[in-house]
Amino acid sequence: MECIKRVDPQKWKEVPLLAELYHNLPTTLRCSTVKNSTLFRKKTDRANTYAYVGYNPPNITRYIVLDLDYCDALFAYYDNNAPLPQFIIRNPENGHCHYVYQLKDPVTFYGRSRSAPIRLLTATEQALTALLNADRGFTGYLAKNALNCNHDTYITGVKPYTLNELSQNLDLESIENPSVAMNDHTYGRNSGTFDAVRVQAYKIAGKLNYTELYNECLSLAESYNNRYDKPMSYNEVKGIAKSIAGYCKSQAYIRSLSELQARKGSKGGKVSKRKPVATSERTTKPWVDLGISQSTYYRRKRKSDSR
Repeated sequence: MECIKRVDPQKWKEVPLLAELYHNLPTTLRCSTVKNSTLFRKKTDRANTYAYVGYNPPNITRYIVLDLDYCDALFAYYDNNAPLPQFIIRNPENGHCHYVYQLKDPVTFYGRSRSAPIRLLTATEQALTALLNADRGFTGYLAKNALNCNHDTYITGVKPYTLNELSQNLDLESIENPSVAMNDHTYGRNSGTFDAVRVQAYKIAGKLNYTELYNECLSLAESYNNRYDKPMSYNEVKGIAKSIAGYCKSQAYIRSLSELQARKGSKGGKVSKRKPVATSERTTKPWVDLGISQSTYYRRKRKSDSR
């Protein structure tokens, strides 16, 4: 059995893996002291005072977090021949655990993000959820804080995975071709809502200021979210709307839009440009044979045509 080591969360600064975890937490921390409320606080050295945190911002996934909502979940990875997570955070009262898998290359959910990594991320998380019998409705919006002493924190020393490494021995075929709809769970809801709303936002972004655009995105996101059997929390929906509106008003988006319009204009000009006609005056250049300039030739021609 692989070696896992219990560490003291209060001494997280002295544990390199926990210090790295803290460094990777979002600058604006989604956090809470209890399960059923959410606070937004600037990340400080007091991040360990919150029992629950959000490990990922709305538009980036660096950590896959699974909720093993059953007793004796500490060694579930061994019992199910699953990949070893980087962190295991255990409830000391009932043995329930959160498994935290760290990705070497974070997956982004920006407007220009590639869809292939998002699809692989979704399939990988769903496969891990099925393999470990984790809670299918858990979104990872708030999870047990590995830096907080209310929980037992274990580290494994496993290096961060690439998505390909993590998914290598998982049964993705049944996930990619599910017998039941999978889009009501985890990243399916998040990425599905994000993709649907961002497409609509791009169409109206230039006509609205940030507040107006955010409100439109929030309304659209709420509408899509209400279609799911298990809707996301309101704060998660707000996070999606904020991410899209912020990107659409960012300098990066404005630059990309200008570049796109320039490419379209260049392409349009090239397509519409009239090809040379062999018998035209512009091709035969009769003013050369007459020994006069082009402007003189056309000036005389206009006078002649006007008679």
